[in-house]
Amino acid sequence: MPPDAERDLQTSQPVKKSALRERLIRWIIGISSIVAFGFVLRTVDLAETFHLLTSRGPILALALVPYFVQIALDSRAWRILLGALGRRVSWFRLICIRLSTEAVLMSVPAGGIVGETLKPYLLAKTDRVPAAETVASIGVKKCLLVFAEATYLSLALMAGHALLVAHSEAIVHGSELPWMVLAAILFLILVGAGLALLVTMGSVSGRTHRLLVRLPWPRVRRWLEDRHAKFAYADSCFVKIGRAHGPLFRAYGCLLAAWFVESFETWLLLHLLGFDVSFTAAFTMEAAVVFLRNLAFFVPAGLGVQDAGYLAFLGAFGIGSVGGGAFVILKRAKEAIWVGVGYVVLLVLEGKRTAEDRSALEGITA
Repeated sequence: MPPDAERDLQTSQPVKKSALRERLIRWIIGISSIVAFGFVLRTVDLAETFHLLTSRGPILALALVPYFVQIALDSRAWRILLGALGRRVSWFRLICIRLSTEAVLMSVPAGGIVGETLKPYLLAKTDRVPAAETVASIGVKKCLLVFAEATYLSLALMAGHALLVAHSEAIVHGSELPWMVLAAILFLILVGAGLALLVTMGSVSGRTHRLLVRLPWPRVRRWLEDRHAKFAYADSCFVKIGRAHGPLFRAYGCLLAAWFVESFETWLLLHLLGFDVSFTAAFTMEAAVVFLRNLAFFVPAGLGVQDAGYLAFLGAFGIGSVGGGAFVILKRAKEAIWVGVGYVVLLVLEGKRTAEDRSALEGITA
């Protein structure tokens, strides 16, 4: 065997073992989350739950609307940050990319990391946006998102403090619930401050690149490896966005509004099921449960973790296991539909060529 071929074979063996190990871990996490979801619903009378769902009729289709609004607001924030770099990308295109990457996030173990990897790949494929600019805009948006969630949770604590105190015993079997929410706020502020410091210190592009190329998608990984040198440009993009105070505040406002849309979705779903829950109660519950879901980022869509949180809060609010189960199943069904839509959009984006690609192809075939 030629020396080069032997060396390649020796190099490929650890890579294959690593990929196999990563795949095994993903399968374990995925199966465990499904088991956890089933365990959470073990006390729910599924026959009665499905009877409640079917009795509500086609009006339940309205549950699909808030999610799209939330994605649109998130995409708007992303568009504003790209605009700070002089990139004008179609809002609709960014919505499509967000739908597709969110589908990956909600359906794949550790999908958040994989979804973030897809964004620079897809945006370069569709609009020729350099990966460095996309990475910088995503990094700044993540930082703003953490601060927006801290604001959102703080407002929930102020608006729903009495609810948290009244129902703390039923939810966490103690009086600590308001303090737990306060600790979550402080944690988010620290994380946001750390991300902001990392962005302003520079060299974030190199760290990001090293993280992304370890992911198990060979095609995306090769695409990132080919653009390693271009990632150095990202540091200057971070600085440029950081100096654009107006776009930063507008993007933060869009992200904060997106959080409130998620609370509205929870309020709407409960009312579609016939439960007269106040917006303050839905807002307080959603803010706390979303934080738990985000902590369990490695679990697809927080499966099991999020659902246990909803059932605990709804039980404390006086909604029985049938109503709580119907809410959880309706919310998961809504997510499953959007995951399917997202994967269809991803296939469309994967097959899309930029105008430059089409011109080049026409020149070759002419």
